[in-house]
Amino acid sequence: MEVHKHPHHVIHKKKWVEYLLEFFMLFLAVFLGFLAENQRENNVEHNREKQYIQSFVEDLDADNDYLQETLISFNNKKKIADSLIMLLGSATKNEGINDIYFYFRNIVRYRPFNVNDRTIVQLRNAGGMRLILNKSVSDSMVSYYRDVDNIKYLDGLLIERISELSNTTDKLLDGIDYGKLTDTTNNVILRIKEPMKLRNTDDETINTAIISVQRIKNISILIKLAVIKLKEKANITRHFILKQYHLEMSDE
Repeated sequence: MEVHKHPHHVIHKKKWVEYLLEFFMLFLAVFLGFLAENQRENNVEHNREKQYIQSFVEDLDADNDYLQETLISFNNKKKIADSLIMLLGSATKNEGINDIYFYFRNIVRYRPFNVNDRTIVQLRNAGGMRLILNKSVSDSMVSYYRDVDNIKYLDGLLIERISELSNTTDKLLDGIDYGKLTDTTNNVILRIKEPMKLRNTDDETINTAIISVQRIKNISILIKLAVIKLKEKANITRHFILKQYHLEMSDE
């Protein structure tokens, strides 16, 4: 029986150049994928940064209105303090008493200072200012809220001084008369026409009240000056950011 021998299949051996080419193609694919993912992450971070910046500009716009109202409030508080000091300095049981009650009730009525901190709180919760890639802008935001914190510190001192003045109420003012000043329905302070009376007009009581009002006035002036500077900084920071990010938002 005749046996036929089949020839062996010819096996093609890869040259080292082909291995190198395959490795290079694999490396290139991985590298390009890495670049694409990195670019995608950069785009996401850039979009997030821009959203935070737009939100911060909106906060500054809201602050601008609030700071203007605050300036008006502190102007009024200084006028009230001046009037109250003058009235207390010549206090008797029969003259200017109703005005003392009215101004006293107004000067101890106060809403704590608080700007719009929505964006800065979100940034801090999300990992801090590192999300703002533009260092100049990041520094300007930090500087703005540093000034806000300084005003809040003064605000805390003012609240303490108001509390000190309130502690003189029981010695100086009559509780029944004092209760007539507030319209709880409309949350307004009333001017009372019927005669009111002071409980005490001795030198020590009057002097203690005047000193407390003077302290309130002095701190109010400091806060007012700080608010003026903060308002200016808010406008400067706003325009700087709009220019840096080429944003188009309505000018105030």
